[in-house]
Amino acid sequence: MEDWKPKIEGWQARLTQWQQRFDAEYARLARERKGWFRKLSQGELDECAAQARKLAGEDLAVELFGFLAGLCDAYRTEPLPQPRAKVRAWVGAQPETLNAAWNFSQQALELARGSDAQRTLERGLAALSIVDVRVDFNAVHALLGQYWLAARRASVDPKALFASTAALSNRGMGGGGAHFSQMLTEFEGSAYFRDNVRPQLSRASA
Repeated sequence: MEDWKPKIEGWQARLTQWQQRFDAEYARLARERKGWFRKLSQGELDECAAQARKLAGEDLAVELFGFLAGLCDAYRTEPLPQPRAKVRAWVGAQPETLNAAWNFSQQALELARGSDAQRTLERGLAALSIVDVRVDFNAVHALLGQYWLAARRASVDPKALFASTAALSNRGMGGGGAHFSQMLTEFEGSAYFRDNVRPQLSRASA
């Protein structure tokens, strides 16, 4: 996985530059709309954000998705834990790449349909493994619940899916994570699963 380090660092630089362009365009558009002493509505702010993304370059998002898909495939096929730990550290070194991996895990969930559903779910959970609980803990639990239900809807065994990802994931606190392997292994027995996932299982299987 050593050849991924310069690629990840390259993306860190590109994402930082993109964020700077987006922030500048967003601030300009909001300022032009606001005028004097007027507060913009949330709808207007959303429109400014959408336009700022176009001006900053939306094509970057498509390219980034392909890059992260390849990284997640390599992460899943890497047989040794040390290189995977390095990937988690490289991605987590900057908020831009960590946020990109988190967003990828959410986007992959939305795309898990048809004959490619299992591979898409595997990639998304690999991205979440790379994130390694360095975002809001409750948000991770909620996303895991969505993955479990999505797997059931796609006729993919969620237990096997979670177990295969747990085998790749951080088993300790090293690298800034929070025992994500254990979190996956124990998810079905968690209070969150009992209260939020189990009641929806019959509908997910329908």
